[in-house]
Amino acid sequence: RRFHISRPPFSLGHNIVEREKKSYLWSSLHVIKNKNTRVTKIIPMMVNLSNPPPGSSIFASVSKLPFLDALTYVPKPFRYALYAGGLVVGGVSVLLYKYQDRMLYFPEIGGLGRSNSSNPRGYRSPEEHDLPFEDHLIPTGDGTKVHSWMLLRDKKSMHLDVVKHPTIIFFHGNAGNIGMRLPNAADMVHKLNVNVLLVEYRGFGESFDNIRNDGRPDEAGLKKDAEAALDFARSHPAVDSKRIFVFGRSLGGAVGFHLALHAERQAHGNPLAGLIVENTFTSIPDMVDAIMPAVAPLKSLVLRMKWDNAHVASNLQETPVLFVAGEHDELVPHKQMKALYDALNQNKKRKHGRRGPLTEMVIIPKGTHNDTWLRGGNLYWTKFKNFINQVNVPPSVAVSATCTDSELEGIKIQSGNSDAAAHSIPIVPGNMFGIAKEAASGNRNKKKD
Repeated sequence: RRFHISRPPFSLGHNIVEREKKSYLWSSLHVIKNKNTRVTKIIPMMVNLSNPPPGSSIFASVSKLPFLDALTYVPKPFRYALYAGGLVVGGVSVLLYKYQDRMLYFPEIGGLGRSNSSNPRGYRSPEEHDLPFEDHLIPTGDGTKVHSWMLLRDKKSMHLDVVKHPTIIFFHGNAGNIGMRLPNAADMVHKLNVNVLLVEYRGFGESFDNIRNDGRPDEAGLKKDAEAALDFARSHPAVDSKRIFVFGRSLGGAVGFHLALHAERQAHGNPLAGLIVENTFTSIPDMVDAIMPAVAPLKSLVLRMKWDNAHVASNLQETPVLFVAGEHDELVPHKQMKALYDALNQNKKRKHGRRGPLTEMVIIPKGTHNDTWLRGGNLYWTKFKNFINQVNVPPSVAVSATCTDSELEGIKIQSGNSDAAAHSIPIVPGNMFGIAKEAASGNRNKKKD
């Protein structure tokens, strides 16, 4: 019998291809009319993928996908399930591409506002800890002004004739403001005998935002913030520019890695005195593998930000580095900290042994992502002190190598409960749905403001 094809509105308009032992793809349905009986039948049209019809760019592109051969033989229910799964993964990938910065940076989290003044008592100002401090807005190269607190170990260090204490630039994680880090920073000041410069990234806390990126933090912007903070510290009268250390936790470690490499590559060659990173990741793509495995195969297509710390570690030549890892980090896989340590040790550009810069790693038993500094106790602070002393800090201002029991009591916050201090640092969700929920919540809060 003879049949002819009538082209429906959405027909691809190709002739039916006789089935052979080749690859086929089901296309839209075509209406087939029998001229003699005028019986209308609807059958699916098959197109030979190995020889697509002329002018069909869609089929030419699709024919290159190797998995389509198998899909044509999969039963319909399972095939539709695969299609639905593909749509979900594709949708998540689109959202990840468009909103990835919001899924990494959380200026507001846990129902708390962005401003330090919205924090609970004990986390609003260094005054609550009886610390001498200065409040600064540090200008960056693109017009943003970064908020910071300079916590001073001793007001006398402002005078030129007084030996200055070492200074630690503190880069916080990806959630909340610098007020949430005050108990930790106060412990640093007292136990390590140092100044601490707490830096608040653009888009966080009281930092003034540049309209370039609608006031939102991003990788390029945070790197500019770090560089501006280093320039500020070097010019501060209480700071010895040759004894500036950088501490970074989680995302702050990535910022610290960038700053260490930036300092080494500056024209005058003035590297940091040391870098201390705590519970830091190897790269954002590696974190996508850990937190969002469903979209991991598409990460090379959708990810704009990298924060490639492993690459930076493999290029650091002069900066001493101390790695502090919580044994039970629930957010950043513990193996990533070990990978960073290995990358630095395997760096052929870096001198090793006694002639090279110090490279050390300490693992804190039972330490999690945010409370490693609390659970570490004597071991934690002793490692910090030894690291600072071993990178040629003058004896007149060197910190003691051991902690006394009274020192371990630390700075008491309002409740006097160490668990409260642990939870003061916002906890970032460790899965895709929790991250999306917090990102949506933060966006709603911003619209209300």
